[in-house]
Amino acid sequence: EDLATYTPLRVGSIFSKLHVPFTGSTDTLRLFLTEMFSGITEEISEEDGKACTKFCLHKNMVSVLIGKTSGIALVEWEASQAGDVIADAVIALLMHAQSSAAAIRLTSKPCRHPRPAEEDSTPSKKSKGESMAHTRLVLIRDTLKDQFESVEAVYEGNMATFEITTDSGLEANTAAENGVLTCTAKVAFSDDSGSDAKIVVECVDHKLASNVQECLQGF
Repeated sequence: EDLATYTPLRVGSIFSKLHVPFTGSTDTLRLFLTEMFSGITEEISEEDGKACTKFCLHKNMVSVLIGKTSGIALVEWEASQAGDVIADAVIALLMHAQSSAAAIRLTSKPCRHPRPAEEDSTPSKKSKGESMAHTRLVLIRDTLKDQFESVEAVYEGNMATFEITTDSGLEANTAAENGVLTCTAKVAFSDDSGSDAKIVVECVDHKLASNVQECLQGF
């Protein structure tokens, strides 16, 4: 602070900017940031006709802007010991938010085609007398359908088998000859309360199977 008083030198600041590939959603990034940092501020603006979201950390020393450029998160920070450490953590978090089980939607291509009406045997809403275990099995099915191209569910009491079909795996050379990858997940609750369950996932793509199992365990 006294440098300008005793010398003709000027004090300046250096700001760094880094473009990080990011294809995740704003909600996912917000969740990861709030779990890692406190005192985060969020600003929503419009630039070049695009809705942008900016997260600021550590008294605006570090910021993350998404939405301005498709597939890119812009990280800016003031060069300092604290700023560099926080920026490194934010960049690592951006990469983790695209590959962890919490962001499993990025492991497949969501199906945008309209689906036929659900059969009465598998209602999406809880009916009178329906157990909590069955309700959670239906919720798991609906969640998986939002993430993968095709999901078939077979219910047997407090157990369900989900056959997941997708054309994008996480490991090389794991898809079948027709380009389709099948993953089978079995969820069995010990009782009607739906509190404890045994989960078994089988897939030739071991990384995809591991991510699906970790996601299901979150229920």
